[in-house]
Amino acid sequence: MTNTPTPERPETLVQSTKLSIIDYIRENNLRVGDKLPSEANFVQQLTVSRTVVREAYKSLAALGIIEMSAGRRAQVAGFDGSVIGMTLTHALRTDQLNVHQIWDARQAIELRTVELAALHRSEQELETIQSLCQQMQESYQDQAAVTEHDISFHNAIAEASRNPLLAVLVLSLSSAIRETNPIVWRYRRTAKQRQEIVDLHLQIAEAIAARDPEAARVAMERHFSVALGGLAKAGFS
Repeated sequence: MTNTPTPERPETLVQSTKLSIIDYIRENNLRVGDKLPSEANFVQQLTVSRTVVREAYKSLAALGIIEMSAGRRAQVAGFDGSVIGMTLTHALRTDQLNVHQIWDARQAIELRTVELAALHRSEQELETIQSLCQQMQESYQDQAAVTEHDISFHNAIAEASRNPLLAVLVLSLSSAIRETNPIVWRYRRTAKQRQEIVDLHLQIAEAIAARDPEAARVAMERHFSVALGGLAKAGFS
């Protein structure tokens, strides 16, 4: 009895098409913003249907590898932490990761990040970091506002590190702050307790201004020590 070959499953075709498109980007040395060939071009090159190519494009766009917009050809996307951030938030909400695991990762990364920021920051980057500290000071009684300034502060430090991978990792891990701050903030009931958090950020900014990586690391360690203590009080273990 002759065995009839099993047709390749659609999801396998989509996966192989995705890999072929990624290979095309690499082999043709495409950079951020460069246009990809049309869907019709890949249909012809790869001998697959337009539906398969379209699904491969959608999947690559969801992964942040390409960008798609109506009426325009797809282009190579920039490197950012949005996809990683969504994945980590999903893992946190579904108990695949816990808060302390995410904060442990943040601490390990940000202790190095702040050292590099102290060494490499520009005057403009320093002004941004200091401005965010001031905004935290002005809104320290407003949990939602101070949370956003806090996230922007840590992201600004990461940008000043001159290491784009560290910047992406800090951005993606900062999503945990939005998950935990509303709860932890309720345990900082007094103005003094809330001001303490602002002061810790000011100390970090001062060390970066002084271009002192050791002091910056110590200040960041102190910040994480207090933050982790707040998490414990709020019941995150």
